[in-house]
Amino acid sequence: MSDDAPTPRTPRAEVRERLLVAGAAVFAEQGVYGARLDDVAARAGFSKGAVYSNFSSKEDLLAQVMQRSTNVVLASLQELVHADVAAADLGDVVRAAFGRHDQGEQFALLSAFRGYAVRHPEFLPEFVRQRRALQDGVLGLVRMWFDAHPEVDAGLSPEMLASALIAVNVGLVFDTPAFPGVDPGEVVAALVEAVVRPR
Repeated sequence: MSDDAPTPRTPRAEVRERLLVAGAAVFAEQGVYGARLDDVAARAGFSKGAVYSNFSSKEDLLAQVMQRSTNVVLASLQELVHADVAAADLGDVVRAAFGRHDQGEQFALLSAFRGYAVRHPEFLPEFVRQRRALQDGVLGLVRMWFDAHPEVDAGLSPEMLASALIAVNVGLVFDTPAFPGVDPGEVVAALVEAVVRPR
């Protein structure tokens, strides 16, 4: 191959994915206000122009980074939580799902996202939309599993259980510095085990 041969172009989908991963890291480390698109581009190995050719603004990048984070969490749960999972195994399945992603970075992102939405009301609907999408995804899994297991009862509605699971996880990750050694995934799994009772 000649030294003059052109360097192959990185596929657009790969460029976008690398920018999303880099954006997640930069937003988690620096917050929305501190994050610079130059830093995102550099971390992904591209020029700033690559950011603007894939995202219309910093806010668009932030929204897409959060969407990707939500999708990763839901995909992990959906891959592991199936109707045929036995009640005795459900807690271990939840533990495995939580062990697949970095809760620290995810919460730092969520905090940056929420803080930005509070200060920019025009951005709040996007925050609400994504959090509801997560809620709906978890609720769908809760309903699917309990519908397939009429022999057990959670003692509360699927909607309330889904909300409780999300709230417990977010609260524990938020308070991680105050509770060293407490694994949010372990607590959520224990909560699932506690509420799954024979009728």
